[in-house]
Amino acid sequence: MNRELLSKALCEIDESFIAEAYRPVPEAASGSSERIVHMKKKRIITFALAAALILALGVTAYAIGVHTGFFTSVFGTGLKGREAFDVEIKDDKGNTVTTEHYPAIERVDVDEELAENLTGNYIAAVGQSVELDGFTFTIQEALLDDNGIGALTVHVSNPDGHGLKQSGRYENGESPRFGWTVYPQGDEMHMMDMRDYILPDSFSDTEADFVLYITPFTPLPSDTGLTLKIMAHKDGMNPPDWPTAELTIPAQEKVPVRELTGDGITAKISPVGLTLCYDIPSAQEVIDDSMELVFSDGSSYTIKDDDLVNFAVASRSPDQRTLYYCFNRLCDAEHVIELRIQSHWYAAGDQGNHTIDTVLR
Repeated sequence: MNRELLSKALCEIDESFIAEAYRPVPEAASGSSERIVHMKKKRIITFALAAALILALGVTAYAIGVHTGFFTSVFGTGLKGREAFDVEIKDDKGNTVTTEHYPAIERVDVDEELAENLTGNYIAAVGQSVELDGFTFTIQEALLDDNGIGALTVHVSNPDGHGLKQSGRYENGESPRFGWTVYPQGDEMHMMDMRDYILPDSFSDTEADFVLYITPFTPLPSDTGLTLKIMAHKDGMNPPDWPTAELTIPAQEKVPVRELTGDGITAKISPVGLTLCYDIPSAQEVIDDSMELVFSDGSSYTIKDDDLVNFAVASRSPDQRTLYYCFNRLCDAEHVIELRIQSHWYAAGDQGNHTIDTVLR
């Protein structure tokens, strides 16, 4: 809020509000000078408090608009959902062998005030750029939770054309001309899982904006940053020989998580993701069939079931008993009262599945 607006706002404060704060008694007019000074001080304090309130409101209004693009792109409708569909798998004779079902993906509008309150203080404005093979890559913003789940936004430009398709989603960055991976800083052997999407509204022949959703395979240490490694694809060269460049996301304050427990399962929930830890030593693999978060106001968020996949990327630990999910919307984790889970697991040599149907609180 600028000085002129503040002055105008102060001048337009109704005197009745001041009268409410300061109610003189008849004796005041004939009171001592000390009393009169005290009354003037009260009036000055009233104006000061009003000014502070206006400034506070101005700061809040500004803060809510700071991350609009990030929220819309990563957790809102900047990326589009899809309807469920089926694909018939045929053999070489054209006979249908099986049918694969692809669940729907829902994208929802962002409550920007809530989003700012939940994550605004943890969004890092990175702003680092690097050039490689005619391209310029810029990490714009990054958001991670305490388990290393989160998202990056990356701007890609090439004045000679980038060769990308607007409707394409390139698994792990495998575009025709470049690829990229994300890993903990200084630890390239432990790459993180990633899915990247092109934002359609900012696409042109020479520029494109990506959202990179990431999940770890093991928890990311709190004092560790990330490295985005970019590789320029070159015909006639082996991948290990491709030119590369790196961008670093320094270690940052991460969105805290809260825990829900039940039946040997621990869920760590943040506004951006979910980690599920199954304490089943004999399990060779655990598979989540459906997950639903229930909030204190009675609303719910279906993360996954037969008809919906409302997460952006998922990964699992090497022992197959910890699963990581990055949400495709922001979750008010503090108001989650239940996590309803249906899953199954099996052990080595086991002929049947063991089912889990439980509620974590």
